[in-house]
Amino acid sequence: MASEAKRPTILAVDDTPENLDIVKGILSDDYHIKVAVNGQIALKIAQSQSPDLILLDIMMPKMDGYEVCRQLKANPETRDIPVIFLTAKGETADEAGGFELGAADYILKPVNPPLLLARVKTHLALKQNMDDLQAAYAVINRQKERMQNELNVGRDIQMSMVPDTFPAFPEHDEFDIHALLEPAREIGGDFYDYFFVERDKLCICVGDVSGKGVPAALFMAVTKTMIKSTASEDHSPASIMTRVNDEISQDNPSSMFITLFLGILDVGTGKFSYTNAGHPYPYLKRPNGEIDTLKPVHGPVVGAIEGVAYGEDTVNLGKHDQLLIFTDGITEAMDLSDQLYGEQRVIELFQSVKEPGADILVAATLESVERFAGEAEQADDITILALRYCAEPREGAGEQLEITITNQLAEIDRVNDSFNEFAEQCGIPMMVSLQVNMVFDELLTNVISYAYSGNEAHSIEIVMACANEHLSITISDDGAPFNPFTREDPDITLALEEREIGGLGIHLVKNTMDETVYQRRHNRNIVTLIKKLDS
Repeated sequence: MASEAKRPTILAVDDTPENLDIVKGILSDDYHIKVAVNGQIALKIAQSQSPDLILLDIMMPKMDGYEVCRQLKANPETRDIPVIFLTAKGETADEAGGFELGAADYILKPVNPPLLLARVKTHLALKQNMDDLQAAYAVINRQKERMQNELNVGRDIQMSMVPDTFPAFPEHDEFDIHALLEPAREIGGDFYDYFFVERDKLCICVGDVSGKGVPAALFMAVTKTMIKSTASEDHSPASIMTRVNDEISQDNPSSMFITLFLGILDVGTGKFSYTNAGHPYPYLKRPNGEIDTLKPVHGPVVGAIEGVAYGEDTVNLGKHDQLLIFTDGITEAMDLSDQLYGEQRVIELFQSVKEPGADILVAATLESVERFAGEAEQADDITILALRYCAEPREGAGEQLEITITNQLAEIDRVNDSFNEFAEQCGIPMMVSLQVNMVFDELLTNVISYAYSGNEAHSIEIVMACANEHLSITISDDGAPFNPFTREDPDITLALEEREIGGLGIHLVKNTMDETVYQRRHNRNIVTLIKKLDS
């Protein structure tokens, strides 16, 4: 006899009390038995008490067993309860009708006790197995949903790491840039980035990490961060690639690697220096439609071999030149017949796009690949970056003057004298020269007076350049970190005796120059000043 707590409940339905007594006599030692003398009562008990199994007579007044079974199976709360028909009718057609309604079994009257016990035991075991499977399936679904939610969050985080605001640099009309990333899964290993490393130098990179999913995404994030950090103090594509490769190769237990294309564009002159680490060749289209392939590959994939010295090449971009960079998710996209999209289709597509605009080129490339692939599943991440050079390149870098002084206040006069000679050579107006002299007096006095402790000699480097109607000045020192431009501007509407002491000089510097930028780079304070000469 089964223990009271574990005994399953069986609902016996029959309009003949004697039949119910027989069923109870056979099963009551091992099961809880509930009875119903008609179909209506049976449906109420089944819905409210959910028995483990139902023994159902067919021939009953008002509502026969078939109708009871039909309603049980139509109700989501009772449809999974196994139903065994007990009836004196043994025709094949009656059995078939019962099974079509969803009955689990069919037992003829008079009931054979061992047979009834065996059938009940079997179907209860089947029901328990089904319940266990459904419970396991529910757990799997919950875990799957949780993982999907986490992957979706991971995708959102990954996509937030690539710039997606366009136009990217509305203040720069020298170029137009656009890009997109389409992961094959929720999270992928492709990435792109673009950022200024100096006022006129734009760094762009496109990479493809081996593998897919979370490991590739994490590796991508590390690589992208390392590139941006290195490029902030090193403006040689070859040197950046070499340093990033050494860092990644030293600690790469998973043996992952990245194909990477990295370039730096001087937006004023159109000079584009680049290095390629195992990445698909980008294409450069001239205004006449001619397409050049940016070769060669300058070294192996990043992360594979430590100590590789990458090379670099340079190409000069002219007005309306267009650059197309992509990952192999483009060229290796396949249609349903396993045919590759290939490089030739990229070239033909590039030639066919006549409308200006980097966004148009990116959209046309993606649309062409998707149309080619058709219903075929995307097998690899797709990344596309297009850059259109819009300016008339200026010749050379203009006039430039470099001065190195020590941290002595008397050196400021030498800087101003040298600048005034430089300004005269460049045709800089006298009023601008006087303003710049004031700027040097303020900034250099602050550096010399407050950046150092003790009497040790230090070098301060000043670089001045005059080109393209701009005067740029860079002041670099190795003093204590300090951004002079974060101080709140004084309220110059107040009388002198009402103002707080200090801050007026920096206020004048910010209002005299058109741009003032501070960076802490390579353990040095770097202040960059821009003055538009046509203003």
